[in-house]
Amino acid sequence: MKCTTFDTNAALAEQVVSELSALKPHSRVLIPSGSTPHWIYEALAATPFAERLTFFALDEWVNVPSESDGSCLNMINQDFVHKCAYPVRLVHFNPFASTAQNIAHYQTALNGEEFDYVILGVGMNGHIGLNEPGVPFDEDYLQTQLDDVTINVASHKYFSGDVTLTEGITVGLNKIIKAGKVIVIINHDTKKDIYQEIVNGDAHHTQVPAIYIKQFPQVNYYVTKNLIG
Repeated sequence: MKCTTFDTNAALAEQVVSELSALKPHSRVLIPSGSTPHWIYEALAATPFAERLTFFALDEWVNVPSESDGSCLNMINQDFVHKCAYPVRLVHFNPFASTAQNIAHYQTALNGEEFDYVILGVGMNGHIGLNEPGVPFDEDYLQTQLDDVTINVASHKYFSGDVTLTEGITVGLNKIIKAGKVIVIINHDTKKDIYQEIVNGDAHHTQVPAIYIKQFPQVNYYVTKNLIG
């Protein structure tokens, strides 16, 4: 397991932005929503080079309107896209399209290529995107039944009103591990338990996505020092 430790979220964000700035024009970058990438998006929005990259949203809630405050698209727009002074190319899932239509949309946008750089967070239950514990690890894209932990956390953390969360559409782990570089960010005190589970877990005998992907050489966990110890 590769793990790089940072003193602060700002230092972590600076490293990620530096790596993104070194990517070739038209590189494909897979990005998450939520609170984990906040510092990265804040730093990235202040730079000019992201307009030469193509961003892909990692996941989306099924049957939740994109304009909802807690939709994955809305969070990425509010935290990143709308703060940029330049146009940003963002490919995203349609929450009301079929799984086949969403997959075709991403396949067309990728045009036979793989992601060059992937940014991930980790859920309290060890999910990656909406790859929930117990999902098959050999899928490029999939529509998933949401875990109770995910529903509970997301409905209270990201949505201001009532919402019904049951399923998600996500880029699968099989697609993620084909990327040139994958960083998994763990940067909040509430993730101490799952961080220890990842460190101690057996990547070859697990149903937890965040443990499974640590076996791959292109995967690096970017962790703030408050998680250590």
